[in-house]
Amino acid sequence: MAIRIPAEWETHACCWMAWAVHREWGTAAARVKRELSSVVLTISRYEPVRLLAPRGPAAREARRKFSANANVTVVEAPVDDIWMRDIAPTFALRGNGRRQEIVAIDWNFNAWGSSEARSPRRGDRLAKIAASVFGVPRVQANFTAEGGAFATDGRGTLITTRSCLLHPGRNPVRRGVDRQRAIERGLRRFGIRKVIWLEGDPGEPITSGHIDGYVLLAPSGAALVDACTDRETAPPMWRAHDIARLEETKCANSRRLKVRQLRAPRLRCYAKRSDWFAASYLNAYVANGAVIGACFGDSKRDAAARKALARAFPNRDVIMLRIDAIAEGGGGVHCLTQPMPTTQ
Repeated sequence: MAIRIPAEWETHACCWMAWAVHREWGTAAARVKRELSSVVLTISRYEPVRLLAPRGPAAREARRKFSANANVTVVEAPVDDIWMRDIAPTFALRGNGRRQEIVAIDWNFNAWGSSEARSPRRGDRLAKIAASVFGVPRVQANFTAEGGAFATDGRGTLITTRSCLLHPGRNPVRRGVDRQRAIERGLRRFGIRKVIWLEGDPGEPITSGHIDGYVLLAPSGAALVDACTDRETAPPMWRAHDIARLEETKCANSRRLKVRQLRAPRLRCYAKRSDWFAASYLNAYVANGAVIGACFGDSKRDAAARKALARAFPNRDVIMLRIDAIAEGGGGVHCLTQPMPTTQ
């Protein structure tokens, strides 16, 4: 039966998140929990949140914190990280018309290529136990990836980066194998008819250049992209190339994307403490009725980003939260979330 990965803006049955702040956060853990709580509560205003928490103190803490919110359900599971976009499976629809079911795509997550910054952990196997945790059948991909490596329009087009998917820690070089074509063949199983390959950012820590760090697709056919013309922020080496690629390439429906560049916040406006800081407006979650992202204390560019998001997602509220502690860990709101589509 046909499998299709829905677009971000399609209707969600719920959003899966995790209350599992690992000890690696150290003294920042309390700040991370405050910001994570704010994201959970904001999303719960628009759709149900199912919050995974490891059994014991963390699950009890989550139940106390969200006990008054009927739209947040705590689910005990062997989870030890908050980055649900990557450690959890991607939910897709299998079937046609009224006879559809939700399936969980297992991308064979291996801790972002098992980089020096992050080695595999027990909680990384959530996709392997999808039936017991999420209540849906698992479908396994034939290559290694993470949810944050993909952006799709739900109509057969998917955007990704070579720096991530062709990283040897994920998909090693093999004699006689064209890895790019092999991945494209594997994606056809999930309804993808056109893959747009961008170069990405091989120097980006941990993820090696996830697409959700600088591209956000919208239902109008727009592609919001971090700008490469900002005098105050030096873009990654391949950014101008990637923008040109987006502008010139046709989607599966033979139409071109409407590329809209967005300037990142200026460094002087936020407290960057590490090279991991995710200063992007486009790592945002498209909920039922809202777009939820980050702001950075740059009043001019925060306002411009809000306006651009509102234009790209009409009839949705635009909510921008201050999540500097989470950004220090290399991610944003999109990284914290994993939507489950509705079958209706």
